[in-house]
Amino acid sequence: MTADAAEADRRREVREAARGWRRAGAIDEAALAAVVSAYPDDRVRLGPAFRTLAFIFTVLALNAIFVFVVAVFEPGEDVAGPLAIAFGLSLCVLTDVQIGSFKRDEGGTETATALVGLGYVVGGAGLLMWEAGLREGALFPAFFALATVAFAAAAKRWGMAVCAALAAVFFFVLLAQCRGGRFLWIAAAVMMIPLSLKASESPRLPPAHRRSSKAVLAIAVVALYAALHLGSWDSGFVEGLASTGTNRWRDSPLRPVAIAGTALIPLAAIAFGIHTRRRLVLDLGLALGIASLVTLRLYVHVAPLWVVLIFGGAAAIAAALAARRFLASGRAGERGGLTAEPLFEDLSRQAELEAAAALAAAPGARPPAHDDRTLTPGGGRFGGGGASGEY
Repeated sequence: MTADAAEADRRREVREAARGWRRAGAIDEAALAAVVSAYPDDRVRLGPAFRTLAFIFTVLALNAIFVFVVAVFEPGEDVAGPLAIAFGLSLCVLTDVQIGSFKRDEGGTETATALVGLGYVVGGAGLLMWEAGLREGALFPAFFALATVAFAAAAKRWGMAVCAALAAVFFFVLLAQCRGGRFLWIAAAVMMIPLSLKASESPRLPPAHRRSSKAVLAIAVVALYAALHLGSWDSGFVEGLASTGTNRWRDSPLRPVAIAGTALIPLAAIAFGIHTRRRLVLDLGLALGIASLVTLRLYVHVAPLWVVLIFGGAAAIAAALAARRFLASGRAGERGGLTAEPLFEDLSRQAELEAAAALAAAPGARPPAHDDRTLTPGGGRFGGGGASGEY
């Protein structure tokens, strides 16, 4: 990300943190106004509804433009690849201009031009590879390697979590093309999970890159679960992603490992999420737990699937209500450091909230109008009563 975009992203996180504190009643309107005034927003943004509409219409318009050009000029097959690459690169430049000069963020159009542009670049390169004589055995690995690099570079440059997630997806599909792809998935996920978890909470990274790291973390956890999932093991899901993949795991002596993984990975994620108070990991564990229950129903017929889903959902809601009541009934509304209030529960947000509160705690925290108000990455620690954090 550019320095201006990274600074604007940090300022936005501080403002959002201050608004969260205000909704919780931890600060008053004066303190909130001090933070918002001290860290103003210089980006062009749209609300969720208009952002979604802008994204959809931009995607449709861009593809219509390319189809119109092809229909009018009727380029030959040997020109289709270079034309797609040129169109995609022009959209990537347009994305850079929107984020840089036009200062757009969460506007919908910059995300549309980025994804469509990258799609045309990668697709055009794939056409060139095909015309060069590459076929399935060499084409797919080269294509997915290029897609991984392209979307990873876009995530680093523009700070888009969707690009980081797609880069991680393409990376795992690339590994599936290799011999022993399932074990490569397991090894890669085991290495990526702690690295992305650490990056998602690093104060040295802009918030956009931290969100991208969370997206990579989610993909890595899902990939690990998919590699050790019993249904994936029996159906050869990972091997099926390769052009010449065959399933040879259903009768493997290692099949009990898949049974254990299907049961234990969701439980491990839930336990880790509760112990470390990381909501993303907890949510992933719950989602994977539902998938494991559905898998159990497919292998062991205890009741119709709709009955299992209804009663499973009802049990989950009842457990959530019971847990909230249990935590709220504790002294000061907490038990063992856990609280039913989501604002103060997620450690990844807590540091930002503490930063906002500390900045707005006193009138002197508001910088004078003529002073430099540059927000330095990782430039401070705040806390009180045993709490501390960085922004």
